[in-house]
Amino acid sequence: MKVKELAEILDLSPATVSLVLNNRPGISEATRKKVKDAVIELGCEDMINIKEKKKKTLLFVVYRKNTTDDKFQRFSQLFSEIIEGVESQAKLKNFQLMLSYVNDLSLQEEIVRIQNINLDGILLLATEMKDSQLNAFFELGIPVVVLDKYMWEKPYDCVTINNELGVYEAVSYLKEMGHKDIGYLHVVHNANNFLDRYFGFLTAVQKLEIPFQKKFLVELNTSGGEVLQMETFQAFQKMKEMPTAFFADNDILAIYAMQSLQRLGYRIPEDISIIGFDNMALSEILEPALTTIQVQKRKMGIAALNLLISKMEEEENEGESVKIEVSTSLIVRESVRQLKQE
Repeated sequence: MKVKELAEILDLSPATVSLVLNNRPGISEATRKKVKDAVIELGCEDMINIKEKKKKTLLFVVYRKNTTDDKFQRFSQLFSEIIEGVESQAKLKNFQLMLSYVNDLSLQEEIVRIQNINLDGILLLATEMKDSQLNAFFELGIPVVVLDKYMWEKPYDCVTINNELGVYEAVSYLKEMGHKDIGYLHVVHNANNFLDRYFGFLTAVQKLEIPFQKKFLVELNTSGGEVLQMETFQAFQKMKEMPTAFFADNDILAIYAMQSLQRLGYRIPEDISIIGFDNMALSEILEPALTTIQVQKRKMGIAALNLLISKMEEEENEGESVKIEVSTSLIVRESVRQLKQE
């Protein structure tokens, strides 16, 4: 059988069939499979040398602004489930996976290293990455999927948290437990998650018809460490009136808030209730255990790897982008008190 005849049977162009038979790039995996299956079915295996497919290599880059302080350890714990999801799915799909931890100092060196190795795709855990740093990866000409970050002005494939849903679940639960005066512990930071949670909180109180009082908004400038702990304590010291409950942007902030309030003589949850976001392992062993929002981080990793594989295979869809949001769920523990209904 000639190439032209096979092309007519499959309703493909002779050029496409030829590229597949000669194992050339630029053809989707679906089309490649269609041609190879037909060759085998028609008994024309001599037209193509079907070799065992070489295992493709992916790189998972985990970025953190500063990997030298104790915050990186907490960061690693927080996102270990994402990494686990990526690793398990790569193994299931028979991909070779390399893992790289980088910070501001080593990022440019990593970009140069990537240019000198043979990669089929890149996953970026880019929670704190700047837009300019992201662009450096897009310019490599390798398929890229980003985890836990997106840019409004630039479309690209990414997997993120449905922050608005998580905040709504938290505020809704506080209302259900009888709380009307709800405070908000907000990290003033350029990370997408904190911005989404801020707007999510404002939307939630409006939808739930809860009168939000600006005096109960506590804005903090640091995302972690002893500085945040000190800022939280000082902010509470200055407050002349307290709400009955606080929602915190993340569990770290919620934990510091609990410690600070207890130092000031408040009881949790008898005097003030607190709810966090992330469901860190530490939140379960606190006294009292922290009510929080669970993020399906392992599913984020699995979804990101599947999206990257799809991006690598569907070359004809180049220019289109997909954003996947992973849902959240409420984890009820002991840090929220039921108030008597009036």
